[in-house]
Formats: sequence, structure tokens, C-alpha cells
Amino acid sequence: MDVPRRQATGTTGAQPSLDRPAGRDVGTGGALDADTPTARRPVERFGAGAGMVAVLVIGLARLVTEVAGPGGAVPGRVVWWAAFALYVVTFAIDAELVRVRRAPPAQVLVVVEVVAGSVAWLAEPGTDWTSVLFVVTAVSATVTFGTRGAVAVVTLQAVVTAVGAALEGRGMVGIPFTVAIYTAFQVFAVMSVRTATREAQARREADAAHAALAAAHADLAAAHADLRATTALLTAAGRDAERLRIARDLHDVVGHQLTALALELEIASHRAAADGGRGEAGSHVARARTVAKDLLRDVRAVVGELRGTPGGLESALAGVLDLPGLDVDLEVEAGLGLDDARLVAVVRCVQEAATNALRHAPAATRLAVRVRRDGDVVEVDVHDDGPGAVAWAPGHGLRGMRERVTALGGTLAVDPGPGRGFRVTARVPA
Repeated sequence: MDVPRRQATGTTGAQPSLDRPAGRDVGTGGALDADTPTARRPVERFGAGAGMVAVLVIGLARLVTEVAGPGGAVPGRVVWWAAFALYVVTFAIDAELVRVRRAPPAQVLVVVEVVAGSVAWLAEPGTDWTSVLFVVTAVSATVTFGTRGAVAVVTLQAVVTAVGAALEGRGMVGIPFTVAIYTAFQVFAVMSVRTATREAQARREADAAHAALAAAHADLAAAHADLRATTALLTAAGRDAERLRIARDLHDVVGHQLTALALELEIASHRAAADGGRGEAGSHVARARTVAKDLLRDVRAVVGELRGTPGGLESALAGVLDLPGLDVDLEVEAGLGLDDARLVAVVRCVQEAATNALRHAPAATRLAVRVRRDGDVVEVDVHDDGPGAVAWAPGHGLRGMRERVTALGGTLAVDPGPGRGFRVTARVPA
């Protein structure tokens, strides 16, 4: 059962249309698994801005060192700055801090980062803070290649660290310690990213499960309302059928018997009159004839009333509006009777409007239903206290309501009421 599409305001449960569009995960573009490569979005998911700050601080520290002292050999400094500049540009593109028309694949960018960072370290292994680039690269590798790829990158960078430490002449003790320290930082970064990734995935799965549960609950409530509406209509139809059966039985059995009795008494009264109306028999016959005629008139009146009285509208609507999570205020004008076609139309319109409130106005807590006669038409007004809708489009439910009402010569009006609830008003000729 489809319902109108509308966009609610002022509530976290609102949606721009009743056909909720699938949300786009800005960070991954899809499901994210900590052990599989993911789409390239480190700027949103892993603080690439902070990574860029760390990278730039390395360059600033190198610049201050060179200004304050002689620094290393000139060729080494040139190679270091060239590799560092390449790393900065590559990481800025990888982190999407810089937009380019045709960015290389994320895998290529990470490989360039590994190469640039390694060249910078090997060019000037005495500059210890250069190894911070390895930590930033490990994060990018985790985002792009997943855990296994990150392990491979960390292992490669550990080997490069060992080579640089050997070129620096740190000896058999200094090399293992240098590798252990810098590799530990990289492993910590990879584990932090992996944990954050899994937590983000768990949150997305929980949100998806919650949304699916809410949708299933709304569908179940709608199905419950539909079932109760059908039950109420069947009950009303059953009552009408039973009334008609009783009316027919009274007319066909009791009515015919009373008619025959009245005729017999009429004949008896004529014979008593022919005999001069002597004795008490004549008076008894006359009284019996009068009682029979009165009884026959009463039976005919009861039959007419049974045939002319439709099923109870209020009881049918009360059955439909037994809804979870909504406080329903039902008001039906006393003595308002509808034929079968109008009864079905009114009940179905109220059911559809109530279903809309359940599905698409999660902030609504109250539903007001008014059914009254206005001149020669019956007016049905259903109004929830939800946030209303800024934009909406009629779905199958509203179109079905309009078709039902129009087929009876009536009209249907919909007021989305942004900030004041959603209202549906149907007017059907009585």
C-alpha cells in the first residue's frame, strides 16, 4: 500500500519524500570492511587535514634546521626537498585537499607516497622527523588497501628505515631500535584506523538495522490498520446482512401469518355481524381483529427500520483507529448513517490517512478524526500533529482515496501544513 510522498520539517524522522532515497556514504561510497580496500575518502574519515598539518610541520622543522645550521650535504638536501614536495602534492590529492580534474587512482597515489617518503628518508636519514611521513603513509595505505596492504607497506617502510639507519651508521644497536620505534608508530596508526573503520561500519550497520526495523514496524502497523479496517467493514456488512435476514424473516413469516390471522378475524367479525353480534363472541372477535392489525403494523414498521438503518460507522472507525503510538480523537456525528458504498469509502479514507501518519510522521503523537454532516454532504477530516510537509507528491494511497471519493461525486483536499500537521479532508454527498 503506497502513500503520498511528503517532506517533513522539524523532525529527525522526516524525509523529503515518502520513497526514501538511499543515503550516500561520503566516506566509502559503499560498505566498509576493515580488512578490504575502501573507496578513497580520507579527508572525511581519518582526519587527512591533520595528516597534512603533520607533513607540513616536518617541512617547517627541516627549514628551521637549515636556517639555524649548516644542515647536511647540498645534494642530499636537494633530493630531500624534491621528494618532500612530491609527497606533499601527492598526499594533498590523495586526501582530496586539492581537487584535480583527473586524479590518479588511489593505489597509485599511495605508491608514490611510499616512494617519496622513502627517498626523503634515504637522502637525509639523520633527519629523524622524516620518518613521520611513514606513519602518514601507513594511514593512507590502510584506507586504500585495507589491513593486509597496510601490513605490506609497513613492512617495506621498516626495511627502508633499516637501510637509512645503516647508511647513517647507527650500528648494530641503533638500527634495531630505530626500526622498532618507527615501525611501532606505524602499527599504532594502522590499528587506530582499523578500529575506527570497524566502529564506523558497526555504526552504519546499526543505523541500517534500526532503519529497517522502523520501516518494518511502520509496514506492520499499516498492515494492522488495513486488517482492522477490513475486519470492521466485514463486521458492519455482517450486521447489515443479519438485519436484512431478520427483516425478511419477519416480513415473510410473521408478517404473512399475521396477515392471514387478520383476514380470518375479518371473516369471523362479518359472520358475527350477520348473526346479529349477539353474545361475547362478537366483541372478542372485534378486539382480536384490532390487535392483529396493530401487530401487523408494528411488524411492518420494524421491518422498515431494519432495512433502512445502515451499519454503525463509529464502531467501524473505532476498530480501524486502534493504532500503536497514536492517541486518536474520534468524533462521529450522532445519528449519522451511511450506505454500504459510502461506509466503505469513509473507512478506507480514514485508514489511509492514519497509515500515512504512522509511516511518514514519526513525530506525530495525536490523530484527530471528525465525521459530520454539512448540509447535503458528509465531511471526513483527518489531521495529525506531526511536522507536516514542505514538498510532497501523491502516491497510490492518496490517488486511491481520491478515486473512491470522486466515484461517489465527492471531493478530496490535502493540506500538507508545514509545521502544523498533515490534513486530509473528504466531502461525499450524503
